[in-house]
Amino acid sequence: MAEDHDKHEEGGHGGGHGGGHGGGHGGGEHEESGAPEWLISFADNAVLMMGFFVVLLAMNMGPKGGGNSEGEATSDASQNAQMLDLVIGIREAFNNKVDINSTDPSDAPLIRRMLQKTSGEVREEGPQGESDSLQAPRPSDYEQITAAVDFDDRQAILSNSARTTLLETARAIRDQHWIIEVRGHASPFESMRNPLRGMELSYQRAQAAAVVLVEGGLKWESLRLVACGDYARVVGRTFDRQEDRANQRVEIVVTNQTVAPDPNGQPNDAISSGE
Repeated sequence: MAEDHDKHEEGGHGGGHGGGHGGGHGGGEHEESGAPEWLISFADNAVLMMGFFVVLLAMNMGPKGGGNSEGEATSDASQNAQMLDLVIGIREAFNNKVDINSTDPSDAPLIRRMLQKTSGEVREEGPQGESDSLQAPRPSDYEQITAAVDFDDRQAILSNSARTTLLETARAIRDQHWIIEVRGHASPFESMRNPLRGMELSYQRAQAAAVVLVEGGLKWESLRLVACGDYARVVGRTFDRQEDRANQRVEIVVTNQTVAPDPNGQPNDAISSGE
């Protein structure tokens, strides 16, 4: 009886182990349902690539030479700007911002668009005028500097490069009828706390520049010589002598004031037109 009982227990243990192991292995051999993860990632990437190429295709569709009319050309320019903004936004969304210093030709239009937006330029073409160049009732603001030349310490003698600059400036503005101011300046080092000395030196520099402007075609009656001394500095208070030399200059300014009428009674416009 005891031997039969032992055999019965051994049989029970064997059945239990066999059943347990058999059931465990049998349950673990079933296959998981659904696609693998790499396939999902690949599909997402393919969709993104297709969207990018669709954007590129849309940017290159349409006539290349502009519209048939002014309205169509303006509309095309506006749509092109919107497409560039879209591409820039997509790249920023995917952490692939456009590098402003990129040399890749494909980034060139995107970089131009980014610079256009940050520089405050107009995004659309303006109304067309009768002239190809900019036209305005006044050539510049009163404080608009047309040219500037430098001088050596305590000198009113023009260098060769300064003479060349003044001659080129005179040829460019000699046909206008606006007062041309020739503003002479001195540095604080040159005036040495003596306003009269600074005024005299700055006026001598204005005279030297005016002589060259007349050689270039300007008339004396259109020139106004101004001595500024050291009171209109481009470099403020400084202890650097080299920086202070930037104040030793003559500035040529086209003002918004017209030349006085001819003493004989004819306005300058009539004289120039031959009336």
